[in-house]
Order: sequence, then structure tokens, then C-alpha cells
Amino acid sequence: MDAPVYSKLDEILGEVKTLTRGNYANIFQIVAAIRRGDQIPNGTEFTVPHDVYGNIVYVTRSRNQFHLVVDENAPTVTAQPKYLLSSNGGAGAATFQYDRPEAMFAALTEAIPSGTVVQFTATAYGGWTAGPRHFTASADLPVGTMLCLNGYQNTPLESLSVTAYASQKATTPFATMPISAGDGGATVDLGAWETDGNHPQRISYGSNNEAESNFFQFLNADTGTGVMADIWEPQTKYDMMCTAFTTLKGFLGGFSDEVRACFGYVKIPNIANNVFESQDSKYTKNTAYEHNGYIFLPSRKEVYGSNENANEDAEVQFNYYKEIATADHDKLMYAERAANPTTYWLRTPGAGYADDVRICYTGLDGALYYNTAYSAYGAAPLAILA
Repeated sequence: MDAPVYSKLDEILGEVKTLTRGNYANIFQIVAAIRRGDQIPNGTEFTVPHDVYGNIVYVTRSRNQFHLVVDENAPTVTAQPKYLLSSNGGAGAATFQYDRPEAMFAALTEAIPSGTVVQFTATAYGGWTAGPRHFTASADLPVGTMLCLNGYQNTPLESLSVTAYASQKATTPFATMPISAGDGGATVDLGAWETDGNHPQRISYGSNNEAESNFFQFLNADTGTGVMADIWEPQTKYDMMCTAFTTLKGFLGGFSDEVRACFGYVKIPNIANNVFESQDSKYTKNTAYEHNGYIFLPSRKEVYGSNENANEDAEVQFNYYKEIATADHDKLMYAERAANPTTYWLRTPGAGYADDVRICYTGLDGALYYNTAYSAYGAAPLAILA
């Protein structure tokens, strides 16, 4: 996506050019100061209204840590919400699912008639043993059908079913087909997980790749008067639209055009897990990579200062987290009116898994932890001013 240009912002910035240096009361004054070369102090606060999440209080965290896609040398300032997002300023943090369990295989390229016995070969994961499994098509499965599972690795595969969806955007299955052991004398073979299809961790719990996650697409979406179901696009051949976002408006679109024009479209450093990435992914497992966006989550390195798998050379801990006490509980974040902190997402994957994402976990008093992408936690996503 290309960074938009809004002529009205130029008018606003023109009005604040005469402001004295050091007057940073709002986002427009800060951006005007950035563009004239002022050094915005870390810890500067400003408030921006959002259509859904109310008045978001931002705090500046760093200077020139992230670089614009269109101009790597342009000055930037990183801003993080002071509080976890809450719907319209409510007393509790809003929680967001990171991703949805993905399909076992890519969309069918040949139709499978009702009554056909179909086999696939599972790989071992948790309570799932490796080997052939089969199901019988309970309805015609047209070209484009997505085949998913209706359960998780703590349940034997033979107790689960294959669910059929009309497309990657579908949220309601049109057929549910019990799984049995062995090949069952199948006449159709879909192939093996991981080799011909998806990884069992992603089939069960979703993807931990931020760039390809439902959550990242939601954060950077402008749905206009619509909702995410209107504009969501699959990022890999296994990706499925997350039902938690289908009726939500895109987060970026909740800001006014004038505010959005203050946000830089930047290069976001990240790492891939060291287990599996989709065969059609732009990203390779166990590597550092960059993806682009306006809104994104802080990383493990930026908050805790430690590497996930020694690939985070492009990531730097925010001074704020160096300056506060080293105890993990000091990293806990609250919704503005909440009595208790809430666990919240980081963008770094738990690199030893294809499905787990790093979190700041209240259950361990703010310690770094991880959980599956299918979980739902709070968020304080970064925006880059430029």
C-alpha cells in the first residue's frame, strides 16, 4: 500500500510553523517540529481521537528508530499508546485475536464428489501421531474449497473432523466430515502436512508471522463505512479470515485523514520462526525480515531488550524500558480506566514454534511469555510520526 498524501495536513502544518520551539501539545505540532528538525523529547505525550477506541494517549518513545519506505533518511518519532486500547475509553482493555487456525491444504484445484473417500498424511504434533488418515466427503467439494480441522492437538485426530469452507473468506463451514485412521482405501490423496500442505501447529492454532497475520491486516486497514469482511485478503494459500475481525472496522481508518497523514509508512524489522513458513510466503523461516506498514506491535527486543533467536540486529530497546526498574511487573500495561493490568501482544514470534507469539504476561507478573496466535490479548500498537 502506498502512503497517502493529504493536502489539508499541509494547511495545518502551515498554521503551526510560527509556534515556538518546544511547544508540542498535539500531533500536528509534533510533526511540524519533526519536519523542521527539532529533537522531540522522549516521553512527550499527546492525545489523538479514534472513532472506535476513543481518545488514545500516545507517548513518544524514540527518534529515528524506524525508517520511511519512501525516504530512509527522513526523521521519524516512534509513539506508543500510554494505555492498552479500550473500546471508547471503557474500563477494560480491548482484546484481539492474533490469527485464525489455518487450512490443512491450499484450495482444491479439482472438485471432489460427495461420497468420495479422501486421505491425507498427518505429521506428529502434541497428541497427534504421524500417519495416514481419511474422511468421506459428505457433500460435493467444489474447486476452491478450503479444508480445515475443527479441533486442537490435545485431542486425537480420530476424534476430530475435517470442515469444508467455500473460500478463504468463509467463516461458516458447509460440510463437517469425521476423521478415521488409515487410508480407508481412498481414491483421492491430498498429500502430507508440511510437505504438500500446512504445518500442524498452524492448522491447529494459526500463524505467528506478524506480516501475514489477521491482526496486522486489521491494524493497517481502512474499511471506510464497511468492515474487515469487505476488504480482507488472504496472505498465504492457507490463510483463513478470522471471525473475530469480520465485523470490525479497520483500526487505521478510525483516525481522521489529517491524523493519518502524520503517520509514516515504515519498514518494520521482524523475525520469522525457525519451524515453518508457508511455501508461498515471502518470508523464510529462521531469518530476519522487513515488512511495511503504518501501525504495528512493539517487539520483544524493544520492550525487554533481549533477542529471540539472535536475528534482531535491526531492533533496539526503547530507552523508556531501560530506564524503568528491571522488575518485569513494571512493564505491565493497563487500560486507562482499568483496575488491573492485561496481558498484551508483542510482534515477535516464539521462534521455536510456527504458531506461538510473544506476550507480556500478567500471569507471570509481566514476564515475557508466549501463547498461540488463536488467543486474544490486549494491544498498544506503535505509530511512527514523520
